[in-house]
Amino acid sequence: MYIGEFIKEVASTRETVRYYIEEQLLTPQKREGKYYFTSEDLADFMAVRELRALGLPIQLIKEINQNRKACGTKTQWQANLQIIEQELNRVQTEINTLTQQQNQLLDLQNQLRKKLS
Repeated sequence: MYIGEFIKEVASTRETVRYYIEEQLLTPQKREGKYYFTSEDLADFMAVRELRALGLPIQLIKEINQNRKACGTKTQWQANLQIIEQELNRVQTEINTLTQQQNQLLDLQNQLRKKLS
């Protein structure tokens, strides 16, 4: 299928698809100068979408994609596990920061309520 049909199939935008091509997350063939997508490209897009939904940045998704060369091996699993553990650490740090901000805002809210009563 060509890009227009692919975009409809995945319910995305031309810009997103082209970006994924630029980042080499999608590697469609070219037919008569136009991108032609296969079912493998469709599966790749859906995999990227799932990882993005988990909050993974494009750079980490690219690393995971590169690990596919060792597909189904312990090496791939270890590399992907390391990526996921690093991302979990980043998310936990962000949660801690947000929790601190929330606590400070709650304190400020309480102070303001006391002044109003």
